[in-house]
Amino acid sequence: MHGININKHRTQARIIDFGDRTQPIVVDYRNSRKYFKTKNYEGTPGLNWIEFNVHHEGALNFSTDPKQLILDALFKAIEGNELFPVNYQCGQNVDTFLARTCKPALDKLFQRGLSIQTVSGIELQLSVCLNAAAYNRSQISPAVIISQVISRLMDNLETVEGVPGVLNLCNFKANESFKNIVVRLSNLATFQLVCSTIYNNDDNRRALKGFSFACNQISDLGPLKLFGDVDYDLLDLTYNRLSSAVRLCSDLQRVRAKHLKLLENPIAKKKQYPNCLEPLKANFQIIDGVPFDKLYKMYTPLNYEIDVECDGTRIDWSNKSKLNEFKHSSDWHSFLIPDAQCEITKELIFDYISISLHPQLGEFYPCYYKYDGGEHRFLVRDCFDQIEHLVQTLNLELKIPELVNTLDDVQELNYERSIAYYLRMNVSSFKQGHVEPKQCIEQAVQKRFNAINRTLNLTQFQQTEGLEHVIVLLSSPKILGSILRMASRKFMGNCVDLRLGNNKIVSANNLRSLSLLSSLQALDLSQNWINDLSEISCLGDVPLKSLRLHGNPVCRKYSLPSEYIAAVTQIFSTLLKLDDVELSSKPGLTTQKDFLCNLSAYELTNEFLTTYLREFEQLDQRINMIKYYTENSIFTMTCSFDINRCARPSSELFKRINKYNYHSRNLVKNSLDTCRLSVGTNDIMAVLMQLPVVRHDYVSLQTDVMHYDANMIVINVIGLLRDEPDLLLAFSRQIVLHVDAVGLGIGKGARRLKIINERFNIMNPTRKQTRDGFKFCELPSQVIVKQELEEDSVDVKEHKLIIFQEITGLRPRWCTRIVQEEANWNFEAALQKFLEMQSGDELPNDAFA
Repeated sequence: MHGININKHRTQARIIDFGDRTQPIVVDYRNSRKYFKTKNYEGTPGLNWIEFNVHHEGALNFSTDPKQLILDALFKAIEGNELFPVNYQCGQNVDTFLARTCKPALDKLFQRGLSIQTVSGIELQLSVCLNAAAYNRSQISPAVIISQVISRLMDNLETVEGVPGVLNLCNFKANESFKNIVVRLSNLATFQLVCSTIYNNDDNRRALKGFSFACNQISDLGPLKLFGDVDYDLLDLTYNRLSSAVRLCSDLQRVRAKHLKLLENPIAKKKQYPNCLEPLKANFQIIDGVPFDKLYKMYTPLNYEIDVECDGTRIDWSNKSKLNEFKHSSDWHSFLIPDAQCEITKELIFDYISISLHPQLGEFYPCYYKYDGGEHRFLVRDCFDQIEHLVQTLNLELKIPELVNTLDDVQELNYERSIAYYLRMNVSSFKQGHVEPKQCIEQAVQKRFNAINRTLNLTQFQQTEGLEHVIVLLSSPKILGSILRMASRKFMGNCVDLRLGNNKIVSANNLRSLSLLSSLQALDLSQNWINDLSEISCLGDVPLKSLRLHGNPVCRKYSLPSEYIAAVTQIFSTLLKLDDVELSSKPGLTTQKDFLCNLSAYELTNEFLTTYLREFEQLDQRINMIKYYTENSIFTMTCSFDINRCARPSSELFKRINKYNYHSRNLVKNSLDTCRLSVGTNDIMAVLMQLPVVRHDYVSLQTDVMHYDANMIVINVIGLLRDEPDLLLAFSRQIVLHVDAVGLGIGKGARRLKIINERFNIMNPTRKQTRDGFKFCELPSQVIVKQELEEDSVDVKEHKLIIFQEITGLRPRWCTRIVQEEANWNFEAALQKFLEMQSGDELPNDAFA
């Protein structure tokens, strides 16, 4: 006997009216044949309706979506053959639906003995009733409904991800027109029907700029071959079930689009990803928002492989005792630091992490940082001792240092604020292609060595190409020491100049490996966090000739230049140059002294102040100073020069000083002639243009930046100037600067400063100023000549290449080609050439780093 009648859940005769003007389906079981637990059926299914009953007996009623589980199992069982369930009805023990013209799918079900299995392993029996209802052409037709939906969507193309003209089939099964039928693009036959329908719509197909097939559980892209050999802008395949790289590359072999989206597909979580996409390099320019040639660099397991919501074991303050279970693990562990409003920058997060690390424990390399879901996230591995310190000793709290004023009006660091965070241990095993920090660092160090001038330039080391996914905390003595040991082994006697500026280094006392650099003559530690000379005292054995400490907090500890020089040379007795200034037997000779409230202000003294003073010196260029002022700017001048204190007062001297007194503002006398206030560019420039030609003694300058933030800067500079040709005057300028605009220039990193208030004061010079003035400094014109003479030096050319690379983002060989070969080291011409090549689309994608 081939079939068994099912009486337990016998379905009653009924009329199904969909209310959509189609002919109702009369289910009367006339001449029907029913089958259950069998692999064969008699005759052929014909064109009439077949009734399917899924006997789950309530086993799925506690599932979130029993219907979804049944349909997933059903479509898996029919292996891509066509099936459109109609009038699907959920029941307490039995789900029922109708279908027709589905012989291949029916045969697959009978081959399985009318049994399907859910993803959870539950086996469900089906009963099938052939010829349950008669069919006529006026009844519901899934193929017709699909065609109508496709036609409407093609008449109303959408803009997706900024791309217009996109056919949006995202979550296609949820279309409201499919309320009486089940349509799954995960079913290959259905996907083929949909793609054929699109392809055959000649009128609208030519307007297509892209497709969105997101959220459709698609695993086979074979039907997309119909759209080969046409250039589209977007192909969105996110949130599907694409798992085979071989099949994906084969199916898309002839499909081309500017942007391919593959996020949230199993293929993106495989260890071969993204290398497995290499065969498609010519087909797609961008993958998931990343240029194809940069895909490997930008790849991160946090985007593709790891779900931090469920992967791994969570460790927080409540279960710290479980941490020891992972002592010998070499898997990745994830740090998750809550920050819902993203109030803390990435840079600050790692500054706080650096402060928290134990200086005597192992190296700690955060990898694959990202901000997502209101959390700062990164991965680490092979650093259990530091993790244990952060968990057990610091209780998973990230301390936030803040400067506070004590009762004695002294600033101290306060650590009362903190952020609680948590870990997820063993979120992923280490796989081929994952970043290996030490290997990346070794390659980065090699890139930073210039064999021509024997310089190892590790300035702002984190910005080195190849460290995009590794955070190198050089503020950690362990890590700094490890990197320099590596460098010492590689370069030994070949390195004469080591540059470590802008790396947040707090101590260099563990850098004994520098003694292996037997030829080392110059060391740059500028713009770091060194707070005391004791932090570098162990380097005194290295016979350095040049040392740069400019920009460290230690520089602010000395009120006099002579004290600063004496303290440094007591440790480094062989020094000939300190902070780029030649040392002499005269203790008064030193570089300009700065007293700054913020380390970032060091750049300001070079970028703004020096340029400002030099323009003031040249009467023919002074008119250009109009760019520093606005219509609301205020300028006042005072002159407290007492002519009676001069050795030889004269009428000539009186006339020269009167040029300053004429514009002076004296609030004590408060007369109309002396209470002068200049407002606006015209008034201010009128005063500046009438002042005499002067020269500044740049060695005498002392700069005090009293306030510095993103909007305003307050500078006070004092020093000596010479009213040409022979009158020495002391001066002070108090300048309040407003940041007028940011994000300027080709690299979008420049800013425009405007003076909103300035006071210029002329005074009698002190005896020391008179004695030492203009004896040891070069005039600005001589400096400029010297710079021009050095324009062809290797050092200058190297800096041009570095700056050009930072501005353009080009790879080194392209920088060399444009700056050297195309522009002959003319930087302005090189930038112009770059813009021309970029606008002319002459730069390939692999030209950019």
